[in-house]
Amino acid sequence: MSFDPEIRDRIGAASEIQISSYRRDGSLRRWTPIWVVRSGDELYIRSAFGTEGGWYRWAAAKQLARVRVDGVETDVSLHLEADADTNAAVDAAYTEKYRSMPSALAPMVAETAAATTTRLEPVPA
Repeated sequence: MSFDPEIRDRIGAASEIQISSYRRDGSLRRWTPIWVVRSGDELYIRSAFGTEGGWYRWAAAKQLARVRVDGVETDVSLHLEADADTNAAVDAAYTEKYRSMPSALAPMVAETAAATTTRLEPVPA
């Protein structure tokens, strides 16, 4: 399933989005700002702290999260995409989009973060 093009464009163009995961009771955990990139028609996120990142641990456990940015708030399913070709494309997307912030970019293109390369997909209503 693909995002509506307008929503995909809004999320993909944002310099930062917020992500939250669901608790067992269905309530949302606190919102965490993260970077998002677009490669082709796909949206990707990574955890700067690798698999130990708080938002990542909780969201990856259920493969479900909620994101918000620029008037859009929606549930997303998370799909781990840690193969070499995808990681190379996502590294390039991060480098292109965030090249003006080299010290913050470095951990996002490191192996630790690359191991958490995650493709976002919309959750059907």
